[in-house]
Amino acid sequence: MPIYEYVCPDCESRFELLRPLSQAAEGAACPGCHQSAERVLSVFACFSTNESGLAATVGGSSCSSCGATSCDTCAA
Repeated sequence: MPIYEYVCPDCESRFELLRPLSQAAEGAACPGCHQSAERVLSVFACFSTNESGLAATVGGSSCSSCGATSCDTCAA
């Protein structure tokens, strides 16, 4: 069974669940506040390396969902 990552929109808690593929599209209850949490793409699955060995995003810019006010704190 794969491990899926979730983030709670209410308390911003991040957690993982081991679930069968048949439940991949389903939401999950946050263990902290018990609200409905949404599945997010795993960070380790979002990056690869380019020809020079530097980190490169897979499937688009890593900045599209970034809430930082400066790129100085980003490793991408």
